[in-house]
Amino acid sequence: MKRRKFLKILIIGGSGVILNKVLACKSSSEPSGERALPPPQVNTFSSEIVLNTRLSYHSGYSGTLSDQILANVLWATAKAPLIGASRIIYVALQDNVYQYDPDTHEISIHEPGNHLSESNLAFEVGIASDLAEDAGSALHYGHLAATSFWTSTSNQPTCCPKESAAQNANSTWNPASSIHCVNCYGHRGSVSGITDEIVAQSSDASLPNPSTDGIVLLENTLTHLNNGNQFLDTELSLNQISQIVWASYGCTPHLGSYNRAGLTVASAAANYYLTGRVYIVRPEGVERYHNRLPSGQLTTRDHRIERVSDGDHRPQLRAAIQRLPETAPIYYVFCLEQIDRWGLIEVGFCGTSALLQVSSIDLQGFLTGDFSTTEQTAIINALSIPPNDLPVLIFSAGHADNSINEKSGSDLKYHEANPNPFTDKTRIRYGLNSPTDVKLTIYDVTGRHIEVLVDQNQSPGNHSVIWNGTDAEGRKLPTGSYYYILEIGTKEYKRKVIKA
Repeated sequence: MKRRKFLKILIIGGSGVILNKVLACKSSSEPSGERALPPPQVNTFSSEIVLNTRLSYHSGYSGTLSDQILANVLWATAKAPLIGASRIIYVALQDNVYQYDPDTHEISIHEPGNHLSESNLAFEVGIASDLAEDAGSALHYGHLAATSFWTSTSNQPTCCPKESAAQNANSTWNPASSIHCVNCYGHRGSVSGITDEIVAQSSDASLPNPSTDGIVLLENTLTHLNNGNQFLDTELSLNQISQIVWASYGCTPHLGSYNRAGLTVASAAANYYLTGRVYIVRPEGVERYHNRLPSGQLTTRDHRIERVSDGDHRPQLRAAIQRLPETAPIYYVFCLEQIDRWGLIEVGFCGTSALLQVSSIDLQGFLTGDFSTTEQTAIINALSIPPNDLPVLIFSAGHADNSINEKSGSDLKYHEANPNPFTDKTRIRYGLNSPTDVKLTIYDVTGRHIEVLVDQNQSPGNHSVIWNGTDAEGRKLPTGSYYYILEIGTKEYKRKVIKA
């Protein structure tokens, strides 16, 4: 396996680096029923290599994991966007069942006593939500967060979604609503280890090989997820299209149950409910994604697309589902043959996996789901796909459009950097509709804080500030890609700037 590039190691300074936006810890006077958690920790692996490495271990646990691992798992779980209306995150430890509060990064007692489904577990995380997809979305990020702690092939944290744990949680945790899925966590004596081995290779050269390692660390990607619905209509390259579909449902080196070839996401009993039911909608036509060879056997691996129908079907799709982002250049449509809980959970895994990937390669994504049967039929007709492929989720992807005027009532009118790319300096301009708190910060591509340019309350009107390509100490930075994040009140706006 190729190790992290020296730049990556230098930037993070080891696996103990803490996120820039540190969450405040509670004082010793906090109520006994509440427990503050350590701030989330940035580890040493990219989003892509963690996806390529992820594996569910069904047994072999022992019940000891650090509070740091617990903190990262819960923090990551809460990062997943919601498709439905609500989500409650529960965590069962050996003393009590707790509820996690993402705003304060603390847990409070929900149900006293040990209610773990297995005595040898360190903890379990369960999601109560109105949609099963939202449970899958959240727990996928929690699974990846635990894998990101792997430093060797022995004595590492492991995770597995279990039906027996979900049944136990619903009967003993006293949840406010049904818990769709539970991830079990524990220490394990041996694991497969971090790997960037590429096994997703196209049998017909219709897709380029995906990258199984990137430059943005998992925790930094989760910190700055690019979840938005305003897109430029710029088309994506085939490499980008390949990367996103691999991250959502592509092959990885591990083997699951029954020697079935594993994917970037977990699957109940390695059933892989979405096999042959992921569609890509772009100007050239509608294409079916295949992660198996033409035989369709789940023990095989592939990475290819098959044209289903020619021509641009995006206008028909947008007309069928009017809440889709209208300017997204590409849509990924995730379907099931039968709508059941575990299939929906797997759809959630896929959707947030795609969001993680676009965020790590400077693109944006948006999840649209909870379709009625009428909407499902409209999508099927718009795309001319088989009637037994029932659409459950659509992932829109593309370059974010941050230049358009924001919706009425927003404090921000516009923002831009010019020149971009720049050699010596660039001017960042923005317009405010009303008095508001403004913070403008420069980051590098790993999410490392570079310099704060503005941090004050500003009046309505046009504003600008010059960044001369240096850090907070005035040191010249190397050429490459950087980001500014403009915080206007409670909203954030992000744009890439290139130092040439």
